[in-house]
Amino acid sequence: MFIGYLKINIFIPHSRSLKMKRQIIERIKNKVRNNFNVSIAERPSDKWQICELSFVCVNYTKRCIHKTMQCVEEFVRFNNEVNILNVEKEII
Repeated sequence: MFIGYLKINIFIPHSRSLKMKRQIIERIKNKVRNNFNVSIAERPSDKWQICELSFVCVNYTKRCIHKTMQCVEEFVRFNNEVNILNVEKEII
């Protein structure tokens, strides 16, 4: 069994408050959960334009995990509300 881990630091340029940041992040989290069936954690932060999201996937094949993590990263990358600052991936 393998575990895939993906950490994405994002910048939200149009966010003007914590409330707006939460709305944008919640939309992303819900869509990713529904489309890719991964677990998501958000690192707590009071900064209203920066966010760190971590995604975890478990499967018996590395190929499936790699494909799922790549699809999640592309989904976030092509979201026009956020910009990706940094990405970390690991399969254990």
